[in-house]
This record gives sequence, structure tokens and C-alpha cells, in this order.
Amino acid sequence: MSPTNIPCPACASCDRTVPVSVAVLDRDAPLDPAVRAQLDVPREPKSLSPGSTVLFVLAGLQLLPLLMVAGGIGDADPTVRNFSLIATLFVLGLGIGFAVAGRLVLNAARERRRAQGGWPLSYEQWTLVHKVWRAAWLCRDCRVAFFPAWSLRPDFPASPALQLPHFQDWLTEISKQIDLAGGLAAPTP
Repeated sequence: MSPTNIPCPACASCDRTVPVSVAVLDRDAPLDPAVRAQLDVPREPKSLSPGSTVLFVLAGLQLLPLLMVAGGIGDADPTVRNFSLIATLFVLGLGIGFAVAGRLVLNAARERRRAQGGWPLSYEQWTLVHKVWRAAWLCRDCRVAFFPAWSLRPDFPASPALQLPHFQDWLTEISKQIDLAGGLAAPTP
């Protein structure tokens, strides 16, 4: 269902209601930056922290020296063979150390975000937030956001008019509730 004239819950007018996704991207009637910031879709969570990215890159960069020193293990000269074996083990240990440190930094960043109450934590949760955001509408006259009845699921009731400073919190809470309920699929009778 994609109705074109949905009445605003505050003023009951249909003339100036538009989906939030359309209002945010509208170049003909752009929103002022403060309103746009309040309505914009939350940022996708980073899958890697900057520190873990650096450590994973350093771990990957160990492959080239590993290949260079590992080639001497089969050499006939015992000195070259022993040096190559020691160097190979050292470079391999260095690469594994960087990878383990990267994983620890990544886990610490995720735990810190979870402890601070950050949500969404995963790409799947962000996808749900994005779907909920696309279901939201804006009344340009009243400067309120709202969710029409049936906008997310057949049993979803219409929301009250949401003041724009509260829109992001509403968006997150509705997404969390839908996530806990098992997603946007219609409930089975």
C-alpha cells in the first residue's frame, strides 16, 4: 500500500504530507539543515573500527615478506634454511599477532558501543531501521513526523504526531521493538 494523500495526525491536512525519504532528498523544496539532520536516516554502523582496520591491514601486509622468506626453507645451504625458517616463523607470528590484536580492538569497540546504548549494532539492524525510516511521513506545515496505519505491517497502528527532535528516538525504539518481535513480517493469525 503506498497512498499518496495521507492526513497529518496533527492538522488532518493531506496537502503537505510527504514521505520522510522524499522530503530529505527533495531538491525543489529543500529542508533547512537542522530539520534535515533531525529527519535523516541514521548512519550505517561501521563494521570495522579505525584501529582494527589498521591492524588487519598490517596483518595482511605480512604475507609478502612471509612469501619471500619462506622460499629459502628448501635451500641446500643450512644457514639459509635456518635463517628462512626463523624469519618465516617470526613474520608469521607477527601477522597472527596483528590479526589477533585487530580482533581484540574490534571486539572492544563493539562492546563500548553496546555499553553506551548505541543501536543499531549490526548491518541487519541498520537495514531494519532504514525500512522503518522509509515508512515515516512528514507534514511540512506542522513540522511533525508520523507513521501512518499499516505503514510497517498490517497490524501497525497510526502513530501520533512526533515532534522532529524526538523522531530519531522514535525511529530507534520502533526498530528495536520490531527487531525483538521478529522483523517486519506480518503476524500469523
